[in-house]
Amino acid sequence: MIRRHPIKSLVVALTLVVLALAWAYVARPTIPVPPTQAPQPGQSLVVVGVGGVSWDDVSAEDTPTLWGMLRDGSAASVSVKALHLTTCPTDGWATLGAGEAAGLASSTDRPDCGPLPEVSGTAAAGWQVAGFDAIARASADGPYDAHLGLLGDSFARAGTCVQAVGPGAALAAATSNGRVARYAPFSVTTLTSDLAQCPVSLVDVGALLQTEPDHVKQVERLNSLERRISQVVDAAPNGADIVVVGVSDRDRQERLRVLTASGPHYPPGLLASASTRMTGIAQLSDVTATLLATGGVHPVQEIGGRALTVIPSSNNSEATAASKLTVLTDLDKKADAKQAIEAPFLLLWLVTALVVFIVLGVAWRRVRPWSVLPTRLRVARWAAVVGLVSAAMPAATFLANLAPWWRVSGQTWVLVAVFTALVLVIAVVLAAIAVQGPWGSSALGPVAALSAVTASVIGVDLITGSHLQIGSIFGLQPLVGGRFYGMGNVAFALYGAGVLVLCAALAHGLRRRGAPRLAVAVVAIVAVVALGVDVLPAWGADFGGPLALVPALGILIIAVSGLRMSVRNLAVVAFAAVLVVGVVSWLDWLRPPAQRAHPGRFVQSLIDGGAWPIISRKFLANIELGLAMPVLFAIVTAALVPFIVLAFRPGLFGTGALARLCREAPLLRTGLIAIVVMVVIGFLTNDSGIAIPPVAAIFVVPGMIAATAHFRTIEERRKPVKRRSDRHLL
Repeated sequence: MIRRHPIKSLVVALTLVVLALAWAYVARPTIPVPPTQAPQPGQSLVVVGVGGVSWDDVSAEDTPTLWGMLRDGSAASVSVKALHLTTCPTDGWATLGAGEAAGLASSTDRPDCGPLPEVSGTAAAGWQVAGFDAIARASADGPYDAHLGLLGDSFARAGTCVQAVGPGAALAAATSNGRVARYAPFSVTTLTSDLAQCPVSLVDVGALLQTEPDHVKQVERLNSLERRISQVVDAAPNGADIVVVGVSDRDRQERLRVLTASGPHYPPGLLASASTRMTGIAQLSDVTATLLATGGVHPVQEIGGRALTVIPSSNNSEATAASKLTVLTDLDKKADAKQAIEAPFLLLWLVTALVVFIVLGVAWRRVRPWSVLPTRLRVARWAAVVGLVSAAMPAATFLANLAPWWRVSGQTWVLVAVFTALVLVIAVVLAAIAVQGPWGSSALGPVAALSAVTASVIGVDLITGSHLQIGSIFGLQPLVGGRFYGMGNVAFALYGAGVLVLCAALAHGLRRRGAPRLAVAVVAIVAVVALGVDVLPAWGADFGGPLALVPALGILIIAVSGLRMSVRNLAVVAFAAVLVVGVVSWLDWLRPPAQRAHPGRFVQSLIDGGAWPIISRKFLANIELGLAMPVLFAIVTAALVPFIVLAFRPGLFGTGALARLCREAPLLRTGLIAIVVMVVIGFLTNDSGIAIPPVAAIFVVPGMIAATAHFRTIEERRKPVKRRSDRHLL
């Protein structure tokens, strides 16, 4: 019942894809970090921390000091994510001192920010940060097991010093016992001598915790911080580099904050980070790494940050500064807009699709008599179209980032409307491609084509630098600060589901053509390519994903090969999953530490004895998320259980057409079971794995509805004609 197609084109296409990907990876000898030089030891560096300032606060008229540093130096937007959704000054300064997310414990993700810890003592007796132990315990108990005092301990072990000016700076510069070797309160009269004490200095100039409704008053508050920054610049030693970094949020709202560096070693340009693999986006731990690198100090334990580097601009003109500001504000606006529209967009789209499916279902059941062919075909065709458009939505959200939709308006409802319209247009185009191609006449052809498009969009984006994923609905969110490149958990759910559906459809078509060996070879090739894109450090750099995808692909390959699902075969599949991840992680670990991705860092944690906290953190994060959001957990469970049941027993709940399709294409049922295996393992092995099942369902469920409806139209067309008036429809 599924039309046979020539396979020579398929073999040639797969061969070219494998060769192209192999050449692309071999031609890139290292992971794609910005090709610039890190700071050299022995330089003089002053890091100024300021809270609550973003690049959209900066202009030549209102903030001339920050504008001058933007124009004459290098700049980026910095993610200040610490332990909670929003970051207070105490959290930001603690993160600078620990090199990982740190701060105070809180019962809410958006805590009210209190004052910074007081610093007591004298120059002779030494200085002590009040409440340091409580902050250190909360930091150590956090998801990243942060070592508060790392910065101070590292400088102390190296026999050099770091000067702290202001309470926030004291918290960052303190050793693990809360002691600060060199400290001074902020005072203009002593600032010059204070900054001359050590090669590296930290200065706390204050923070804006709330936005002033009156614009004039808001500018005055910004200018008061600017005056302090200007005083630091004037008092800094000759030849010193000045780094100004945002350390906290404002209005209990997460945003990207300012980061600028100026001085002899920071020419006009954009700052780049090897930890984010991006130009123009950094994280607080990168500033910690820059402090350590400039002081010629090795950290007492490995941190995730990497020293900031520079991508130079052509000049320091006003026009170039304005262009840089546009780039930096664009990054922030895109991330903020994505966060604002995510929930309303998904709710609008999914509810609309559900209502349309219900209406079509009711229309199908109310058609009487059953011999009325035109109405039945029309309903089935509409169901297939709606299913394909709905399944194309995730890929369309990635492609929508090719257009700057976030610049349209500052109103959330306008952005939701514009983004929804843009995604709908792209999804319709993708659905049309899936239907109109030469594969459109087979029952699994359209959904297979759409699966290939979905997996390809995500895979090509990974290969080219993860640009579409940043700020995407199903991609990476820089405000969260978990990942800035590679395969995120949400994208993995779509990618893995697309690969598995594609493999099942290809294998079925080839077996129907009488080419079972070729079916095994094709599935194996697609599996190798998909795993390579997902796990290789220069592309996906995924650690938990292959642990879920390899078993799922293994189960599918066993079925395509005609082997039994024995305990031994399943054990081989499980061993293969561990072997693939282990080998790739080991190869990544062989790289220099600054070039390692997530897999290589995990190997280093195994060597250091810190692997179990990472594994337990990932597992406990899912449990905590489920307990903290019981409604979400209930929805995920309610959506997952029927999916599992239908994968194993198609035909239940009135899905007779799905059962007939699975009898016609038995490998489709195996593919659905493989997807269930993937989402269950992915749920258990990833720290935000609770998102994997529902996101996979967002793609798979409408895709299966489309395939079933398309199959139903084929059945209807092949039925004997009962009425003369129906002949013209066949």
